[in-house]
Amino acid sequence: MSEAAPRAILLPSYQWNPYQRLLAEAVSEAGFQASAVHEWPRRTPLLGAWLQQGRPQVLHIHWIQEFLGGSKGKPSGRNVRWFDWQLRALKRAGVRIVWTVHNLKGHAAKSQDPNDAAAHRIMIECADAIILHCEYAREALIEMYRPSAAAQDKMHVLLHGSYVRQYDVDLDQQAARRALGLTEAGTVFAFVGSIRGYKNVGELLDAFMRVDELTSDDRLFIAGRPYPPKFGRKLEKLASQDKRIVLELDRLPEEQLTRILRASDAVVLPFRDILTSGSAILSLSHGRPVIAPAMGCLPGTLPADATFLYDPDADDALAGAMRAAKTADLAAMGERARTYADTIEWGPIAEQTAALYRG
Repeated sequence: MSEAAPRAILLPSYQWNPYQRLLAEAVSEAGFQASAVHEWPRRTPLLGAWLQQGRPQVLHIHWIQEFLGGSKGKPSGRNVRWFDWQLRALKRAGVRIVWTVHNLKGHAAKSQDPNDAAAHRIMIECADAIILHCEYAREALIEMYRPSAAAQDKMHVLLHGSYVRQYDVDLDQQAARRALGLTEAGTVFAFVGSIRGYKNVGELLDAFMRVDELTSDDRLFIAGRPYPPKFGRKLEKLASQDKRIVLELDRLPEEQLTRILRASDAVVLPFRDILTSGSAILSLSHGRPVIAPAMGCLPGTLPADATFLYDPDADDALAGAMRAAKTADLAAMGERARTYADTIEWGPIAEQTAALYRG
């Protein structure tokens, strides 16, 4: 690549999530010097990161809550005004701002949080290009925030790439089970990822214990770090009622994450609120069918022949989906899941992203 290639930074990037790294690597092959940034000044996160990284031409923002007082809290009016000032300062400096919408609002925000809503409206109007992962997300963003016609014209639907190239997605299932101390018999359901309120993991434990069709050989493996820690204590109390439930309540290194996914037969993602899900794409990349609610982008982006989508408002729907999975040919569904994941390569996505960087 020429040294004169334009530069872009993607932030926030989390070291435990390869999404931005994979995108940055692919964009770098598409004509940009792109890098994922996981550290930024606390007081001036956007402007400071831009300065620290040598004033790149493009700032590609993802989860905005990190720049509004942190993802654990709710933004104040002062947070929003400072966020707005930084964006405007970057625009005055000639920086092109791209935003990928992963959530319609902050996970900690209530539906009527005026500061969270104000920050999203600012982001929508300031961005030079807005990326969404499905058409539903575009329509929902417009309905929720009523952006200007000019802002709507800046919205583009691009797919979420797979994780096939990042993990050992072909690890032998029985070897993975032996490494985790699981028997070869029975159906293993897994949940992986950070454990937060909106992910509804407590209901998953309840549903698993209500499915009479599951036998003593079947397992539910819950793996991830709880936020806040009280969620972990609640899960430990629930899991103590059923020896078939296995908990690993900590952030997982990639090798362990792969073992759990490859040891499983299906992955359950019982979200209460979701727009897009990297966990679903991660599961499909490992050749595992997904059980998830029919909400957000999931119905329009996950392959129907490799998923069990249920009505999140229907009584006993999650348990019903697990019953259906128990009697299904999960191995065949897993093969279809992997086939789909192989089609969502980062190369074409990066080409489209680079085009938006150029304007």
